[in-house]
Amino acid sequence: MAKATSKQDTPSITQQMTELSELVEQLEDPEIELEAALVLYERGVKLGSHIQKTLEAAEQRVAQVAADGTLTEEDDAADEA
Repeated sequence: MAKATSKQDTPSITQQMTELSELVEQLEDPEIELEAALVLYERGVKLGSHIQKTLEAAEQRVAQVAADGTLTEEDDAADEA
């Protein structure tokens, strides 16, 4: 039985970046209607913000490991395998 967490509901950063790229392509269409462009732009800003927060969290984890050498439980399990 899978756990129902918000983390599982969140698309991966790769999926988010792919979606953002697709939004940009759509916004570059000179025939796009203003209202559609605004909706796409709003979605893009939200995605960009979420991606930025994810990258900042990853950067903090890397800095922590670099500073004190601590590993997460996932890292310990991978080392034992």
